[in-house]
Amino acid sequence: MRTVTCMLSDDTARDLATCVGLEWSDADVESLAPLVDAAFVWAEDEQLARIAAPIVESMWQNELREDIERALETSAARSPHVRKRLRAARKDLAAGPRRSRLARAFLEQAAFELAFAEQEPVHCILCVEELLRANPPSERRALVLRLARCASRAAAVPQAELRAAVAGAALGKGPEDSAAVVATDARRRAVRQWLLRLADLGSRSVPTVAAELRVLAADPLPPADQDLVWRETVAGLVAQLVEPWN
Repeated sequence: MRTVTCMLSDDTARDLATCVGLEWSDADVESLAPLVDAAFVWAEDEQLARIAAPIVESMWQNELREDIERALETSAARSPHVRKRLRAARKDLAAGPRRSRLARAFLEQAAFELAFAEQEPVHCILCVEELLRANPPSERRALVLRLARCASRAAAVPQAELRAAVAGAALGKGPEDSAAVVATDARRRAVRQWLLRLADLGSRSVPTVAAELRVLAADPLPPADQDLVWRETVAGLVAQLVEPWN
């Protein structure tokens, strides 16, 4: 039986994924969440590959290959750069989900773009790593605490609920602290679990951040109105509200 060999290098696969791009559904984004976490902390290639493999296989069953092929053909029609690599890309995809470098590259590219968007309140976790190293241990807790502002996905507070809490506080119809209004123990624990996951994934890429996150997230869950981690998370959520407040 003739076997199909992979015709793309990792660099070429990444280049195509960057040039072509795909639109992802909400269900796709949810499936990509473990890979987004790894991208968030710039996990090493082996970690990314290990996390990406089962996601590629799962999404392959939902027409990932066909979606990539359509995107490549559309892009090739207007880009000689993509057109030149189209044949090799098709052969790569024909190798299947376990061997396709291009499929993994598309998912990793999406994960890094999503992680970048989530980092907006902090801008760059690698910068946080450098900042922590430059400061004494006594000041690191306050610095790493800001990473909780990026935990909107883990907090999973519906925007309508958040808006109501902020509006109620602004109009004097409820407690002044909107963070306490939307707080639940489940949400607060989910944020801490996410921070611990970042610590595990980033133990080599951002070791100082990882060490500080483990200490921060391991603290006992305080009362909601005293929870500094949750306050930072809600501050990040409020900052993401897109419509202006009058």
